[in-house]
Amino acid sequence: MFIVNFEVKLYYKLMLNKLLDMSVYFSFDKTGFERHQKSFNDIDVNLFNGKTIIITGGTSGIGEALALRLSTAQCTIIVTGRNKEKYIKSSLSHLSNVKFFKLDLANFEEVRNFSNNVEVVDFLICNAGGMPNNLNIIKNKYDTIFASQVVGHYILIDSLYSMNKLNNSCVHINSSGGMYLVKMNLTDLKWEHKTYDKVASYANAKRSQVIMCEELVKLYPEIHFTCSHPGWVATDAVKESIPGFYNFTKNRLRTSDQGADTIYWCMAHYSKLKNGGFYFDRKLRNPYIFPWTRPSAQDRKKLIELLSN
Repeated sequence: MFIVNFEVKLYYKLMLNKLLDMSVYFSFDKTGFERHQKSFNDIDVNLFNGKTIIITGGTSGIGEALALRLSTAQCTIIVTGRNKEKYIKSSLSHLSNVKFFKLDLANFEEVRNFSNNVEVVDFLICNAGGMPNNLNIIKNKYDTIFASQVVGHYILIDSLYSMNKLNNSCVHINSSGGMYLVKMNLTDLKWEHKTYDKVASYANAKRSQVIMCEELVKLYPEIHFTCSHPGWVATDAVKESIPGFYNFTKNRLRTSDQGADTIYWCMAHYSKLKNGGFYFDRKLRNPYIFPWTRPSAQDRKKLIELLSN
């Protein structure tokens, strides 16, 4: 009887967790993290001793939280950002093993110069994001969001690889749950046919990052790629860029440290994870929940051609 009752309780618990995860609201929020966290194992930060780690967009939010967690290891952490003053005001500026490099990922020449000035790295975390209110076109091809978060990160990966600075490394791309509802669209990256929508652009860029991660596995077989989304996180970027969403969910948003957790876990276990896999709360997830969001082979080819050119 005891065994039967236990199995019934376990069944209902599993069903409840499944329903809560399907709701999204009770999965991407902090209660989702707290529920999922019960199955997490501790990670030994000493795994990162002697490593060199680059975190783009590392001066605040998830990037800052990740750098802070890693800083207790005997490693070298390079954080990049567009604003040095932001770094100086951050919790990282007084740490001896953290270095700052000014880098605008929408400035492709600056990205290549940065690659030339850093040493061989063990981990590259492509975390930089943002949703500028005003439309700005880069190289007469892309808006700032797509230029920085997709093209700029690709150029960073490719240039480091070309300079033999990414050999046997791990590259992790921080995407967003906001991409789940959209299919990648590369037809109007300059917003010539529609009114600029920063949220739509961000979702498209984040979807493109997921596909880029899957395709880079084929281009750089010596590197291990992973991608993830952090859930809903209470960062300054969220508060400033989508205040309506922030005000509606602010009491349920995750902390930046919780948002950084899966990136940290992927870094610790990357050699055992699916190359090009997409993760959320330390589990491999399907990034194409809705079949109509799945890219065709032609879509994938078009993205790589766009990046390569």
